[in-house]
Amino acid sequence: MTLTVFGEILWDIFGDEKKIGGAPFNFGAHAAKLGAEARVVSAVGDDELGREAIKSARELNVNVDSIATVKEETGHCLVTLNNGTPSYNLVKNVAYDNIPVPAQELFTADALYFGTLAQRSSVSAQTLNKLFEGSYREVFFDINIRQSYYSSEMIDRSLKHTTIFKVSREEIGVLGIKGTPLEIARELKKKYPNLKLVIVTLDKDGSIVYDCINDSVIYSPIPNSTVVSTVGAGDSFSACFLVNYLNGIGLNECVRRATLLSDFVVTQLGAVPDYTYSLMLEINP
Repeated sequence: MTLTVFGEILWDIFGDEKKIGGAPFNFGAHAAKLGAEARVVSAVGDDELGREAIKSARELNVNVDSIATVKEETGHCLVTLNNGTPSYNLVKNVAYDNIPVPAQELFTADALYFGTLAQRSSVSAQTLNKLFEGSYREVFFDINIRQSYYSSEMIDRSLKHTTIFKVSREEIGVLGIKGTPLEIARELKKKYPNLKLVIVTLDKDGSIVYDCINDSVIYSPIPNSTVVSTVGAGDSFSACFLVNYLNGIGLNECVRRATLLSDFVVTQLGAVPDYTYSLMLEINP
């Protein structure tokens, strides 16, 4: 299974500690743990953080062939935790704002994954627009709103290419549609007929998955772990769900496995913790 994963690589800095991050990087790392070939399309700087990022990616079995080295500094983000919930101070005009168009083989994959943050610059946005021209079984848009780095036009353009859309309860307001999560999902399907699935994560209340084709809804189990940090939890959910879905696993089981993984990740500090053996037995397709 091959995944083309577009977007930011950055370092999340927690006080004196730094962790490799960026939602696409985290997603790719979790997907690789689950057996997919995660080919990350991104950029780092010609600096120590950039070299460490490449090293970390290789250690996590992420394919680094399409991570470019550019003149801008490697992205980084100061993360402050408040009762386990992160807030972000992002730096602008960094490497992931200048992602070049990758080799042609990246334009064919089982799925294309992307978010919003790396679209904040025209250079990276144009690269994503080129990737949209490729051939994929699924296009997974994990909206991942960060600060003010999005627009209604960006979201609309992205959704026009999307088959699987994931949004959190905190982010759903940016869509400009009122109603319950299920009502909003149904409205999205009317506006974007290419959509197959809409996933709405509801933090402590789990998640729902709206099957646009069958007009049906799946409810996840309710997570019950004590939260240490939510950093990376949504990315792990996305990766586990998509890898299982592409492997032909039923929607109910995809949701169960994704919830199980994300419920584990929130108990750890760091977006891509080591999995326990028992966890792998539960979530590995």
